[in-house]
Order: sequence, then C-alpha cells, then structure tokens
Amino acid sequence: MRLGQGGQVWILPLLLALVACFTLHGATPAKANPASSFPLVIKDGLGREILIKEVPKRLIALTPSVTENLFALGLGDKVVGVSNYSDFPLAAKDRPVVGDAFQLNYEKILLLEPDLIIGDAQLVKNYMNKLEELGLPVLAINPTNLQEVMDSLLLLGRVTGSTDVANQVVCEMQERIQYVEGKVKDLPEEARPLVFVEVWDEPLMTCGPGSFIQELIELAAGKNLAADASDAWIEYSSELVVERDPEIILLTRPYKDELVARSAWQGIKAIKDGRVVEVNSDPFVRTTPRLAHALVELATILHPEIFQ
Repeated sequence: MRLGQGGQVWILPLLLALVACFTLHGATPAKANPASSFPLVIKDGLGREILIKEVPKRLIALTPSVTENLFALGLGDKVVGVSNYSDFPLAAKDRPVVGDAFQLNYEKILLLEPDLIIGDAQLVKNYMNKLEELGLPVLAINPTNLQEVMDSLLLLGRVTGSTDVANQVVCEMQERIQYVEGKVKDLPEEARPLVFVEVWDEPLMTCGPGSFIQELIELAAGKNLAADASDAWIEYSSELVVERDPEIILLTRPYKDELVARSAWQGIKAIKDGRVVEVNSDPFVRTTPRLAHALVELATILHPEIFQ
C-alpha cells in the first residue's frame, strides 16, 4: 500500500489528526462549568486572554476535530466555514472550505464574516499574526490528554453559549470511559494482550509512548508492542514485530489481506489466530467525543469475552 497506490488520499488527514495526538490519563470527572455570561474573558490554549463580547453567531473551524466538536455541541447551523477533511458529521461536508494545516484562504475567511475562528493551538499559531492583523477573532484550543479534550469541549460550550449541551456531551464521554474501566480493572497482567498498531506500511510505522492510541490500549487493558519506543509516532522494525509476536494487530486502513499475506509474518500469533482488525482511524485520532466510542470499540476488540 504505497503512496502511489492511493495513500495520498488518506495519509494527509491522518497526519493532520496526529498533530493533535494526546496522552490519556484516565477519566476523572470534568471540571465544573459555570453558565456562560457575556461579555466573557477566557484563557485559550496559547495562554492568551480572549474577550468574547457576545454569543458568536458565525463560526469557522480550522481543523476537522474542531468542526466535529462544534457539531457535537449542536452548533452546526452556526458553522460557516471549515478546514479541509472536515467530513464528520456528513453535514460538515457542505460547509465552505477555508484551507488546511498548510494554507488558509484569508479572502474567503473575510467574506464569511466570522464572529469567532477556532483552531488547534499547534496549527493556528502559524496563522495567528495574519489573522490578528486582519482583525479576526481567534480562539486556540490545545487538548493533550483525554481530560483536556473534555475540558476543551466545556470551554467551547462556554464561549458559544452552549454550556448545557457541552456538559451533557462530556457526561456521556465519562460514562463510556467508566464503563470500560469498570469492566477491565481487575484483569491480571497476563490477560492483557500485546497489541501492534500499524499506521503505515512502507516504511512500517506505529505508535509509541505519548501517543493517544497507546493510552487507549492501556485504558482498554492491553499492552502496546512499541511502548518502549523513542517517540509517539515512529518507523518500526518488521523483524522486531515478528520477534515480539503480538496477539492482536490493529490496522488504521483497510489492507488486511495484504498484511496477512506477508511471508515473514506467518508465524505471528495475531495472524495465526485471525486477530488482525481494521479500524476507522478518525475516532482514534481526532480530539472529539468519538474518542470515548473508540475506547469502547478497542476494548471490545481486545476483550470480546467481556464486552460481547
């Protein structure tokens, strides 16, 4: 599955999503979220104090995750512009695209007359000077772990006057997380399967410590084969995968037939036992409420005897 074989179609949105990869620390209750009153002063993900004079009526989202979160908060009718690859929910695909992680169409943004532009801090900081020069209001969010994802949803609820909906969304996330934790908390170490996640094949790439997928695996009572790697997203040795012999292999793209046919991997337990599983990568990489759904899905894959 090389780039020339259609990889370019999906690798960019995956890489964009990886910018927002996070470290899960467990599901503690979300912080109390007071009802919004305007004007409102908040501190954003870049540490800036932002004045929100009134409830914004026209929103632009600069990442697919932000787009998804705004729709999850019931604000889809206020979203007038989105970034490329904003494909969930389906209604988001109808919104005008104003750019991506590498380039923004400032003229188009100005024509859309946004009351508030919302982006991921690690990306939007590249555009901050230009956006401020144009007099455009910008809010940056920067969730780096699951608790912060929930906190960012609560923050979005406050700045958009959707506090009650945000509280409900976060409560539903917490319920799913606690459901999984309650089911697996007493599993012994030997019952926690060794998992290899293949995010790319040539070169072979996987996730290591500091990645959201590793922490999802741990919350779902599994062990990441590359837990001792040097970085969150790394090239990896095929020979080491064979040597460590994972019990489960997760694929973030649909090329299972190609993987199970690899001659050098025929002795791997996951292949012999038929435990190679394709998953939709978006819920696992986007900092949205679907992370909690991804956790339940992963726990079901790792422990079908408990969750099915």
